[in-house]
Amino acid sequence: MEKGKMVEYLRQIPMFSALKRDDLGKLASMTVTRKIRKGDTLFRDGDEAKGFYLLTEGRVKVFKTAADGREQILHFISPGETFAEVALFSGSTYPAGAQALEASEVIFFPRADLLEIVEKNPQFSLGIMAGFARWVRQFNSLLSEYTKAVPSRLAGYLLAEALRQQPSALADGARVRLEVNKTEIASLLGTISATLSRAFALLRDAGIIEVSDREVVIRDLSRLRDIASGMSLNESEG
Repeated sequence: MEKGKMVEYLRQIPMFSALKRDDLGKLASMTVTRKIRKGDTLFRDGDEAKGFYLLTEGRVKVFKTAADGREQILHFISPGETFAEVALFSGSTYPAGAQALEASEVIFFPRADLLEIVEKNPQFSLGIMAGFARWVRQFNSLLSEYTKAVPSRLAGYLLAEALRQQPSALADGARVRLEVNKTEIASLLGTISATLSRAFALLRDAGIIEVSDREVVIRDLSRLRDIASGMSLNESEG
């Protein structure tokens, strides 16, 4: 991306919005844009943390791998979102891995080059801290979801995806495109594929959703919200 266009693009990212144009120019000059193929790994848990990333195209997952080899997805990254900001402050290792779920493009910000801008711009530091806070909120939400039954976790996921994909069209009849496969959704929700499939079937048989390949139609938004809050299917009927 040409430098002027990069400056304008970065200005639209909340973390960088408080920077002056000169600093945005410096930031744009230090960036490295990378095309990554589906399945490519950007970094692994324990790799040296050399910088952080901004996703501009595609979809990336952030995940942990257990000692027994099982994968737990922590976040899905969408275009316009930054990730791995911990690298800027820790200077040690990445606490999780990141892999492209589809052909993607990222902008890489080298840690060493960023420190000068951080030291000069308290507002920039606050923007990065806000990024940390967002991930902490999401992680706490993830832990809270694990206390719920799988249908409730699935209902919450579908609502979140519906809001992300069509924020102004959330109503009965809203459509949700499943942008990742069910194995990856199961990992995010802390369950296995077979249990997730049963949860989809329960919501479908209750008339709350319809499922066709990778598209879900929300038929009863009110009940979906009730179930996402932890209510059982039987309770939601009342």
